[in-house]
Formats: sequence, structure tokens, C-alpha cells
Amino acid sequence: MQGIFNTISRMRQLQVITRVNRFIYFMQRIPALGTLIHDQTYAAFRTKRTLGAAAVIVMFGAGVLESLLYFCGLLALPIFLWTEEQHTGRFALLLHMYFCISGVMGGVTSAKVLESSKMKYTAVRLMRIVPTRFMRAVLFHRYTTFFLYQGIAFILICVFFNFSILHALLAVATMTLWRVLCEFFHLAVFQRKGIILVQKTWLMSLVMLLTLTAAYLPLTPWSIPLVGAVILEQRWLAVLILFCGTVAGYVLFKHTDYAAAVRAVTNYADPLLNPEIMIADLQRKMIQSNDNDLSGPSSLQLQVSERASLDKKGYEQMHELFVKRHNNLLRAPFRRRLIAIMIIGLLLSISTLMFKDHLSLDSMERFIPLLVLAMLNLTVGSQICKILFFHCDMPLMRYGFYRKNAKQHFLLRLRSVFSMNLKLGLCFASVISVSILILTEGRNIDSLLAIWILIITLAVFFSLHHLLLYYVLQPYTAELETSNPLFTIANSLISLSMVIAIFVGPALWVFTAALAVLTAAYFFSAAPLISKYAPNHFRVK
Repeated sequence: MQGIFNTISRMRQLQVITRVNRFIYFMQRIPALGTLIHDQTYAAFRTKRTLGAAAVIVMFGAGVLESLLYFCGLLALPIFLWTEEQHTGRFALLLHMYFCISGVMGGVTSAKVLESSKMKYTAVRLMRIVPTRFMRAVLFHRYTTFFLYQGIAFILICVFFNFSILHALLAVATMTLWRVLCEFFHLAVFQRKGIILVQKTWLMSLVMLLTLTAAYLPLTPWSIPLVGAVILEQRWLAVLILFCGTVAGYVLFKHTDYAAAVRAVTNYADPLLNPEIMIADLQRKMIQSNDNDLSGPSSLQLQVSERASLDKKGYEQMHELFVKRHNNLLRAPFRRRLIAIMIIGLLLSISTLMFKDHLSLDSMERFIPLLVLAMLNLTVGSQICKILFFHCDMPLMRYGFYRKNAKQHFLLRLRSVFSMNLKLGLCFASVISVSILILTEGRNIDSLLAIWILIITLAVFFSLHHLLLYYVLQPYTAELETSNPLFTIANSLISLSMVIAIFVGPALWVFTAALAVLTAAYFFSAAPLISKYAPNHFRVK
């Protein structure tokens, strides 16, 4: 056991030092503040060790909080919203959902023994820790903390609902050993067949879809058997799981060699080990053009349309030629989001029909700030900026006259981006309206006007937001990686504002009016900001 504790301690130290180094690197890139942080800060080893002690406490708190959010958000909240207060089967429902999500979905889609991670790569390939010793420490730490975090969170939920705490602890203990059994199963499949199940994306997606459906179906009026509760409440089944899990744990800790399994998932070329490179490659592929992108209309039609643009001059002519030649490429993100809106609309309508008796318009208005997050992802500003950067601006940014005239091409592009975002916003408002009409049976439609104004305002806001940040901060490198910390902070503020708005819970019209005022201020400040900052910052980093 001493070896396991030593390995866990080294892993913690490595985690803390890596994060502190990243934090220092991040702070050095912030203008003005970065000049105060010197490279010698990286060598402050004693300070890092002190931070490590504090980090252990923070990590424990974060683990409990994560489990609590999981129990509250995925298990307790749906039960609280969609079942009667005097419902006698709430605990059985909770156990069923817990087994489906933590037991089946978590057990199949997550396996520490075959997980690709930078920590595993660094510890085994760079620090030369023996794979078997490292994996034993990882498994011991994982399932000790799993029991602690989920046990504390489940007890708090039991106190809230007045359930049996002893019964809950027994369920968590059974779940912990069930997950150990799943680790054994994953390793056995790899050793016998050479298959890493957790890397089969289509299988994992299918399992997640089926298990989430099975977890939440009992909330509908249909009589769905609570299979998960039956498994966790049957004593002989619980004893069988506890026994098999204990045996599997003994084999994993005492008689298993992990060298082959660790070697298989610590290949540096594995994209899961390098998510930044994988994301950059994916982004580059998404905006790379091919022959089809440049030949939407026939070449004769293209020549005719290009000839029509010769009447225009300067940047207006350049913008029109670019749009015509890259029409398919620029339309691709629009089409993808339109399909996503249709799917969201269909799912929302079906969900509203199914849970109509448990929903009300007032309770839904509480989550109206989520529309900000939806429009952030359903508008095309970010994608269009990358296309403009990669296919047009990157070679031109080196010229001073192009940066100096940034305001002119900004306004032309804003019009195009706003046109696409407005169409997407109108489609999204339409599908939201269908769900509201189903919910209110067409009787109370006062809120619809506010929602339409809100979504159109958000379409304007995100057209401005992405394009303005692109011109003022220019966050992209030639490899399309995002390197500017201010860009990350500015985008994070939107998510933070949305969370605050959900907690504050403003009235729908108040929220809409506040956003409209903010958007108007954003609009009128955009041109002066670009005139001031673009000449210096609109360049390749």
C-alpha cells in the first residue's frame, strides 16, 4: 500500500505543477499584467509545493461538488419537477436513474484502465513509472474517491428527500464495486480480443442514447418497470455484485499486468492525448475549400455573376467576389445549424407533448437565459470569421493599408453575417413558438413576442460579438489555434452572465430589454473600437 500512496502523491504533485505552469503561461500572455510575471516564476518550486497542499483540499471539494451537481442536476431535479410531492416511489425512481446513468452508461463508456490521458502518458512514458504500479494507484484513487464523493452527495440528497441514508450508502457501495467489475470486463475484452471499447465512438453514443432514454422514460405517464431499482434493492443481487466486484478488485490489484493496456493508450499520435491538435485539425478541415466549394453555380454563371460585381469598387467589390467564389463554403455552417435547429425543434415539441402535464410557462421562463447559450452555438459568426481569416485575410493582414481600412470591410462583412444569423434566429424562434403553443394550447401567447424580440436581438448581438472580437483581438494563429487569453475571457463572460441570469431569474421582458440595450451599446461602440485597435491588432499572431 505504501507504494500506491507514494505514486498517488507523485501524481498529485505532477498535476498541481502542470496546472500552475499553465496558469503562469496564461498570465504572461495578458497585456500589461504579463510583463510583471517573469520566467523565473516557473522555478518557484517551494511555492508550488505549498500550492499543492492547498490544491488537495480544493480538489476534494471540487470532487464532492461535481458529484453533487450530478445528483442534483441529472437525478434529483427531474424527480422534483415531474413527480408529485407525495409520490411513494421517488427513492425507487432515483435508484433506477442512478443505476442506468452511473452503472450502465458510466460502466460502459468509462474505463480508467484503457483511458487515454496526458497524465498517464507523462507518468509512464516520460517519468518512467512502472505501468502496473501506476495503474494500481490510479484504480485505488479512482474508486476510493468515487465512493467518498458519491456517498456524500447521495447522503445530502437523502436528507433533502427524507430517504434512508443507510440504504443510499449501500447503493453507492454496490455501484462502486460494480464499476470495478466493469473495469475488469474492459480489460478482459482488450486482453482477449485487442479491442478498446471506450474508443468505439458509435457504440458509446448508442449506449449513452439508450441508457439516458431508459433512465428518464419512467418520468413519462407510461408504466415503465424500474429495472435499476430492482437490481439495487434485491439483496441477493446486491450481494452477488459486491462479491464479484471484490474478487475483480483483488485480481486487478494483485494479479494483473497493465503494461500492454497502458502501451496501447499512450501513443503520442493518439488524438485523444493531443486534443488541441485534434481540434485545430478538425477546424482546419471544416473550413478548407475543395472544388465543389468554388463551383456552386456553373463556371459560366460564375463568370456572369462576377462580371456583375465589376460595377462595384474597392473593398465592396472584393467582398462580393469572395462571397460568390466561396458561396458553398460560407453556406456550409449555415446549413449545419439549420438542420440542428430542425432537430432541436422536433425534440422540444415531442418533449413538450410528453411532459405537458408537468410543465408550465412560468417554470420555463426561469430558463430563458439558456437561449443565450443556444444562440451562441446556433449563429455562424465564429465559423465565418475563421473562413475569412483562412481564405482571405491571412495574407492581407501584413499590409498596413488593409488594417487601416478595417472599418470598411468590417461593415460589409457584418451585413452578410447578420443576414445569415437573422434567418437562423427566425427559424429558431419559430420552433420555440411551436413548443410554447403546444404547452399553452394557444391560449396564452403574450410571451411569444418577447421571445421573438429576444432571439432577434441575440442574432444581432452574436453577429457583432464574433466579428468585433476578430477585428479587435484577432485570436487565430496560422494553424487556427486560439492564442489570445482576452478572447477566451470575453467568451467566458457570456457563459458566466448566463449562469448569473438563471440564478437571478429576471422577468422575460426585463431580460429582453436589458439585452436590447446592451446590444445597442455594443453596436454603437463597434466602429470606434475597430478604428482604434484594428490597425495594430488585426494581424497574424
